[in-house]
Amino acid sequence: SPDNPNYPWPSKAHYITALLFSSPRLPFSEAQKKAVLSWAKELGAHDVPSLYALNRLQESVQTLVGNPTEKITARSGNIFYLNDVGKAIAKDYANPLTRFSMQDYPEDGGKGMSQVFNGEKMLFELPSPPAAKVDGEIYFVNELLQDASGDYFIPERFFLASYSSTNGGADKQLHALGRAVQRTEDGFIVSDEREMIPTSNFRRSFREISANDDELACGLTESSHKYAKLVPNPLRAKSQGRMVYSVPLIIFMDDVSGNISKQWNKHHAVYMSNANLPREMLEKEFCIRFVTSSPHAAPMEMMSAMQESIRKAAESGVFTWDCKHEEEVMLELYGLFLGGDNPMQAEECSHAGLHCNYFCRTCEVGGTKEYKESDEGYKSIFVPGKLRTPAGTAEEIRAQFSSALASGATEKIKKSVASSGVKDTITGYILETVVELGKKLRKRGAGVQAKPEAEVKAILEKQLEDLLRGSALDDAINPLLGVEGFNVHQDTPTEILHTVLLGVVKYFWGQSVYLLEKAKLLDVFQMRLDSIEKAGLNAPCLNAEYICHYKGGLIGKHFKSLAQVMPFLIQDLLPRTVLDGWTCIGELVVYVWHTEIDDIEIYLTKLSRTIEDFLNVTAKCAPSILISKPKFHFLVHLPAYIRRFGPAILFSTERYESFNHVFRLACIHSNRQGPSQDTCKVFARQDIIKHIATGGYWFDSVRKKWIQAGDAVLNYLDEHPEQARLLGIHIREPPKVTINDGQPAAAKPVMWTATRCATLEVSQPVRNAQYREGVSLILGNGEKASLEGHIIFNDPSTSHTAIGRIREILISNSNKAVNHVAVQKFAFGPVLHPSLHLPTLELTEHEVVISPQDIVCIVNIQHDCVKSQCTDTSQCRLRQERTETTRTKSVIQHKSSPFYLLNAYSIHNYAQIQSVIPPSLRETSLRVNNAAEVRLAAARQIREKKTAKKSGETPDTE
Repeated sequence: SPDNPNYPWPSKAHYITALLFSSPRLPFSEAQKKAVLSWAKELGAHDVPSLYALNRLQESVQTLVGNPTEKITARSGNIFYLNDVGKAIAKDYANPLTRFSMQDYPEDGGKGMSQVFNGEKMLFELPSPPAAKVDGEIYFVNELLQDASGDYFIPERFFLASYSSTNGGADKQLHALGRAVQRTEDGFIVSDEREMIPTSNFRRSFREISANDDELACGLTESSHKYAKLVPNPLRAKSQGRMVYSVPLIIFMDDVSGNISKQWNKHHAVYMSNANLPREMLEKEFCIRFVTSSPHAAPMEMMSAMQESIRKAAESGVFTWDCKHEEEVMLELYGLFLGGDNPMQAEECSHAGLHCNYFCRTCEVGGTKEYKESDEGYKSIFVPGKLRTPAGTAEEIRAQFSSALASGATEKIKKSVASSGVKDTITGYILETVVELGKKLRKRGAGVQAKPEAEVKAILEKQLEDLLRGSALDDAINPLLGVEGFNVHQDTPTEILHTVLLGVVKYFWGQSVYLLEKAKLLDVFQMRLDSIEKAGLNAPCLNAEYICHYKGGLIGKHFKSLAQVMPFLIQDLLPRTVLDGWTCIGELVVYVWHTEIDDIEIYLTKLSRTIEDFLNVTAKCAPSILISKPKFHFLVHLPAYIRRFGPAILFSTERYESFNHVFRLACIHSNRQGPSQDTCKVFARQDIIKHIATGGYWFDSVRKKWIQAGDAVLNYLDEHPEQARLLGIHIREPPKVTINDGQPAAAKPVMWTATRCATLEVSQPVRNAQYREGVSLILGNGEKASLEGHIIFNDPSTSHTAIGRIREILISNSNKAVNHVAVQKFAFGPVLHPSLHLPTLELTEHEVVISPQDIVCIVNIQHDCVKSQCTDTSQCRLRQERTETTRTKSVIQHKSSPFYLLNAYSIHNYAQIQSVIPPSLRETSLRVNNAAEVRLAAARQIREKKTAKKSGETPDTE
């Protein structure tokens, strides 16, 4: 009964057992489930359900909430299963955990940008959110309405913005972009100019206006027909009085092993996210939805099924409960962009991939090897080429099918792919079959006359028709090429994990390691990496022994950490061109991992400048790599994608790559007989239990109303955070102040007069006050600042932010709170470091006392070992198994000089680091000033090397 506090489960035991057995990161096999239930019974637990009862109950709960899994048969005959897209997104609106975080409209962020709904695609290109609700009345786009002044207006787009200067621009108001309409005796005249008005000015909707027949009787004037019609929006009738929201989807597809072991068991998997959620929510595992997977079906067959699921949902409308406004609503779904690695994105664009002559899926850059090695061809790699279009790609695929019917088809198609880079994998097997049949029919046997060309063509056309199963060719080719409002070539953004970290950073790492080994300096490099200051970096993957031992097998997190410290390690070990490359990488990585952009124009100008400079440095360093590795060119498209979709971190696939682990866990207990069906069922079950346990609503067909689970179910996760974590919901625990690493007994109270703060002429706060000396404190942002650590703080003496070293932390003996922090200040040098392009710092004798609230954040600062000539080494004992061993390693002994470098290549707290740097030091100089000469010299060097190779000479190595 719904009145049961454990509803929809009969008892608490049934609920918490079902919850435990549905944890995404803790899967149980059937044998393990039986063992757990048996163990509970042996201990005398009450109401322990049997496994059979649990499974039956799970089926009834699934029937109650709705089973999303459906069977798909592809055109090629492959069978796989898919979880309905509409039903998954409906749960987002019916769940308070996700619904209250959503933003229903795109937002004009002014100069700034931080979310996907600030991007130009959602603001200007996609169909506008279809409706706005004002004072209980629903107003649709492209419908006539009347505003507060009595004027008529037709809204075309709805968006949020804060244009008024009140409240510091914090209040976002819903606006409508549309056309003013004037009523005359000749009819309504629609303005040629578009204007913006706040939706709060709306007074009468089309429903109210059309109720008065005389008001619309005059119709539209002739000149206005191109802008509007005096008819209701079709969604008004379809939604039947419900509010309508549009939901953009981020779709990700990847190949992933279904095994935990090293044996490769290839599956393709599709996940999605609701792009109305902010980035902070998109990053959570809870908000990633599994759609489909299969070890048999081709990726584009699965994408086609996904697209069909979205189309069906848009056609029929998705009806769900809006738990925020407590009403039934209708949802309109559409794809926003496709995430994935470069080969997968190329396949989604019907592109031949990274190894073809025209290697870019976004533009038509490239050509033959000879052309790319020419001066003109080499220069073309540094800039975006002519943009590809879905229509152009579809036309090329149709041309390939025409070629397949003619003689010499194999060569013609090969030539077409080589000259255009277009290759459609979804119809590849059809094309291949037709070509092979054509070869057989045209083959002349001994004493057998060849068939006439007309007859061969007729047979091939019949075969093609049979393979297409009666549908038109346009319906069989890549479905993404024909989706309205979706440009697959511009909606597959450059992915920073695979393009930056596993691309250009990995290539430079490989070259750097080669040079270090050649010069026998890898041991020195390892020692420096062991001695690097890691505080303030938030980069835990800098284990020097591991990185140097497994230098050829590093992954993204290692490259992300290395990019932030490499210039300090190699500044006097490697050639200047390689160092310049790493300083450019440092700048680039900070730019692309921005979570918020304050001024998009300034940011994109700086990013484009850094990318161009990096490519020029690469041309000096290793000219041929720009031709052989397309990922360098992909960087030039990054600024356009950021303008289109928001900060690059939004279309990074790290969150989905992490979710691959959850997918693998769902695979391992399958019997391999129906892998696609098994994983769909596992994720459907997990989604339903997560939805119910976190307060989600579902429609009760018996009671004809939307209902929630019982109170005991709803309160359980709040009382048991460890269970919430198993569902992918992380609850942050409040931090604690540390005194002497948790040993307060060792820190005896001291009088105020005996402290360092007292010597800095600060008036005594309380007479005879006693303090304990702390070793660290927790800041307002949750970071831990330690004694002798470095911080950015608000300097009360200058009213500016400054950088300092913590020299003393005083904790009040009475209320155990940090009261005073003594800080030794750093002074900025007049110019940037000549080779590292970083601000130089000098530790001064000036100390100040600040309150803990004045500390902004921790910061990474490196000792300037080259200037200080830190050449001495000391032996440091290795720790193993939490114990100090007799084994030792060499570390650099820093000299006590006051010279330091501010690590502006640190991603952590990048915004605070930029703001503390004086304006005169924020602009780094270009590493390459003569770009045109460098590019010509690089192209010439490639050609000379090639000529020398042909003639048998041994050229200088790059």
